Amino acid sequence: MADNELVAFRERWNQELKSRKEENPLACASSSSSGDDPGQLGHKDLNKSCDTLKQKESSCTEDERSGGNATAEAGQPQYVSIAHSLLDGRTSPLLDRIQQEKMRRKRQYHNMTNMCSVSRQQQMQPQRKVKKEEELVDQLIQDLNEVNDIPFFDVELPYELAMKIFEFLNCAELGRCAQVSRAWRVLAEDGVLWFRMCQREGYHQDASVSSSPCWKSTLRDCRNSYRAVCSNWKNRVGCVRQLQFELGKILCNVSSCDSFVLAGYTSGDVRLWNTLHWDLTSSYLKTNSLSANTHPRPHVSHVQVNSTVAAASYEDGCVDLWSTETGGEPIHHYQSPGRIQAFGLSLDSPVLVSATGTKVRLDSADDYGHWRTVCETMLPKTVESLTLVPNRTDQSPLVVLAAGEDIYLLNPQEEEQPRTLHSVYGHPVTCLDASNTLSAFGVKRTGWAMHDGGNKVG
Repeated sequence: MADNELVAFRERWNQELKSRKEENPLACASSSSSGDDPGQLGHKDLNKSCDTLKQKESSCTEDERSGGNATAEAGQPQYVSIAHSLLDGRTSPLLDRIQQEKMRRKRQYHNMTNMCSVSRQQQMQPQRKVKKEEELVDQLIQDLNEVNDIPFFDVELPYELAMKIFEFLNCAELGRCAQVSRAWRVLAEDGVLWFRMCQREGYHQDASVSSSPCWKSTLRDCRNSYRAVCSNWKNRVGCVRQLQFELGKILCNVSSCDSFVLAGYTSGDVRLWNTLHWDLTSSYLKTNSLSANTHPRPHVSHVQVNSTVAAASYEDGCVDLWSTETGGEPIHHYQSPGRIQAFGLSLDSPVLVSATGTKVRLDSADDYGHWRTVCETMLPKTVESLTLVPNRTDQSPLVVLAAGEDIYLLNPQEEEQPRTLHSVYGHPVTCLDASNTLSAFGVKRTGWAMHDGGNKVG
């Protein structure tokens, strides 16, 4: 409705309330049911609203009115004061109380919530501590699992691949690996590793894995022996031992290889010693029947020995070959037409070469141990010295020969005649040596210049 109508309605309602106060309450009740006056209709609506407000009043203890012109009397009903406030344009006092109740309940709820949260935190604190300890234990287990994931090679890699990896380590690194775990210790102390390391350092080149029960100890002994020899050599400390020999015989030539020592005398005797057994006497190597029946016996001119055979040449051109294991009778013998000027035996293969004047003869043993002549050739000059090229066990033998001012290379499988390596007129070769790839020799220079003479090495 419009504003003027609302003001008129309030005035009429106020007047009716004042008149009703003066009348009897019973008359008010009877008059409420009579007539269709608009004021009576408004009073009916007021009674209905008052009844509803009275029901709400039961939950309140006192009535509060905010700043009005009139104050409720002592015997005045509550709904009358509410109606006065409505007529005056004020809001209901119940709204303030409802708001206060809401604030009170909200504070109570917050207090209860804080108390519950504090108690819950107090209850959860030991649980969190236990949970934290459990997390630490889980982390430790995870770390241990990560440690166990380190490849110990017995699970994640085959043993052979692990051995191949460990072959690249030295002694100190293998010792550190042996301290990692039991599995790594088994790998680091494998005999094959120490056997190959022993051979890489130059010890026991001809041995096999089964030759020693503990290659680690063998390598340690070899190193200690090497250090002792170096120290004794620097400090001039040593021990001289004499090999057994017979008085009255002159030593003509001597050769040694590994633990064997071979000596030839003017009496024609050839003796072989094994230095690993100093308490045993030397073994006499019997000569061939031709030299043995000759009187006087020809003396020995050259001797050579390696790990398997021993060879000797005599002044009459005879050559004998013995086995270092059995000794006794020669296993191979041949006769040259004249005195042998150069004589050689390979240190790592069964190959024997001899030179008589300009004639060169090469003998070798086959796979069955039978010796035969491989090559015979002639040079234009007398051979003065020769040497066999080493490290050709599975290949054809090579011989480097020196004759006057020339140096030749003899390969019995590729060339019929020796190939000339060096030749300079007036520069005779004085010494000769060879490796598997290089050849070294010394020459004597003679000329007209003042400083042109002297020995040179090429």
